[in-house]
Amino acid sequence: MSAPKTQLQQLTEFLLGSLKPYVKANSIDAWQEGGTLILSSEDLGTGGYQVAKWKHKAVIIIENFPHLKVSPYNLLAMLAAFLLDSNWPRDELGLEDPTLDIDVVSNDNATVIIEVELLDNIDLIPDANGPVLFNGSRYSVAMVPVYVAEEIDVQVMPGGDE
Repeated sequence: MSAPKTQLQQLTEFLLGSLKPYVKANSIDAWQEGGTLILSSEDLGTGGYQVAKWKHKAVIIIENFPHLKVSPYNLLAMLAAFLLDSNWPRDELGLEDPTLDIDVVSNDNATVIIEVELLDNIDLIPDANGPVLFNGSRYSVAMVPVYVAEEIDVQVMPGGDE
């Protein structure tokens, strides 16, 4: 099982998809900087654990951004919409709002630098061949499955509060 996509991967893919065909994949670069590993050791059930959260600054650079064809305000709206729609509890986690720097390179393109604080959960699921040894067992980094009841059987007993 592969590790879940990071928030930075999700955001970068969203921006690339939203800006097509004006921005090509080789015009976007993204990386993480200056992180803090927040230890948690939370039992998530089904044998899975959240061992930490990874709080970091994400940097996304868009080169050759066609600022005359795509309004920079559209980019701002895309970024805001994605972060709001993601339902990541940014305020609760104390994450800073994104900052942007737009450097006009020529009459038809600019370089856009986006910095946004993100936080990824580091969850483990049992895996006999997993690379992580935790609590004496082997695990892999993956999302812990969440099981939601699809049906419920309720029986009402006659007689009320007796």
